[in-house]
Amino acid sequence: MVYERLFRRVLFPGYEAVARQRSTARYLDELEKNQWLTRGPLYALQLQRVNALLAHCWAEVPFLKTYWADHGLRARPLAELAELATYPTMTKELITANYDAMIATSWRGRTMTKLTGGSTGDPFRFEYTMDSYARRTAAMWRGYGWAGAGLGARTAYLWGTGMRKGGWGGLKDRLYHGAFNRRFFDVFKLSDDNVDGIIDAVRDYGPDAIVGYVAPLALVARRMLATGKRLSPVRGVITAAEALYAPERQDIEAAFACRAFNSYGSREVMLMASECDLHVGLHVTADQMVLETLDAQGRPVEPGWSGSVALTDLFNYGMPLVRYLNGDCATYAVEPCACGRALPLLASIEGRLLDLIRAPDGRIVPGEVFVAMALNWPQVRKYQAVQTATDVLQFRVALREGSTDGWQSGEREAVLAKLQEAVGASMRVELVEVDDIPANATGKRRISVSLENVASVPPLAGVSKAS
Repeated sequence: MVYERLFRRVLFPGYEAVARQRSTARYLDELEKNQWLTRGPLYALQLQRVNALLAHCWAEVPFLKTYWADHGLRARPLAELAELATYPTMTKELITANYDAMIATSWRGRTMTKLTGGSTGDPFRFEYTMDSYARRTAAMWRGYGWAGAGLGARTAYLWGTGMRKGGWGGLKDRLYHGAFNRRFFDVFKLSDDNVDGIIDAVRDYGPDAIVGYVAPLALVARRMLATGKRLSPVRGVITAAEALYAPERQDIEAAFACRAFNSYGSREVMLMASECDLHVGLHVTADQMVLETLDAQGRPVEPGWSGSVALTDLFNYGMPLVRYLNGDCATYAVEPCACGRALPLLASIEGRLLDLIRAPDGRIVPGEVFVAMALNWPQVRKYQAVQTATDVLQFRVALREGSTDGWQSGEREAVLAKLQEAVGASMRVELVEVDDIPANATGKRRISVSLENVASVPPLAGVSKAS
């Protein structure tokens, strides 16, 4: 706890303000106060920020000015948040088709670019500002703090590490994450042979909190329950990347002897919602975004009903996302949380279907592996990894328009090699190019499909090439 206080109040603010020239620590202080605003002041703050964003868009974002005017809108302040529903929604395809005109004129040349692997199977490139990144990071630390994994807490991440292995870069990564008091354990290389070693390494590390992807966390938890291995007490386990259902929650909580805290985020806006210690739903980061749930006509649905998620990021002035459909579905809770936070409450998030793929040699491949890979393939419009037989993985891709033969010289072979490396020599990889990858009967599309769920996958649409 001494180090946590030192890191939170001295080391982290100093690093962010001096070394990174960012206001992250100040934004975190602001967010920690905002969470206790009552409903009226929180609503007023949200409306003020929505109106400031819309005024900026009308003045500086060429595509949005035209798009909104074509829908009969004109520049004016909203009198209430409900009026935001008069604005049309936006899709990834629409933003991609009008990319340059989506960037605010005063921000041209000053934004940063990020590619999301697409947690719904639809990769997407977008721009953002450093200030919006600082605010998103602050929101993440507020949410993680509710689970005991705040700044400086000794935390084990069951994650895809992304860390460099050796040399000066590897040393910098170790020092950086060491200062944050966290360690990464690579679950992208899970297997029946090494899962016990990962459990032992986490036990030796002795974390106060754990963060991880749902499916690998559940697998590790079930192995711990089967072998009787336990960790020293931890404050909480934060789950990410996909929905946390009751069976996985029960096993994780039983194995780690603490409560699980579900979270909901995306690369476009980072943390959108997270559980507090009452565990009755996920509090939306409403002081930094508007999260709507909509019907098929783009109209808000009532609490208790599932709807498509539409996001309005209140601080990304570089490429503003206003009523952006991210491909997920969610349901707002009917009753508020009793914790005292007025931040709106999601009862559930639907979607994010990521099966574990089990290879014959015992290798266990989380669906997040394929999401991470897709970051490197901007020509891919949609993708899906399907285990069609015990020893066969079929990777299906629908390419973007204008991709002539699909891949540049050597790219197709490189993609096959990366997939083969991920699943190991005991599986054969097929790369199949298709016209489209349809959703299932519920409107969702699994990103990774295990052999036991392959029957639920709709038939392929327009196979153009397979190997």
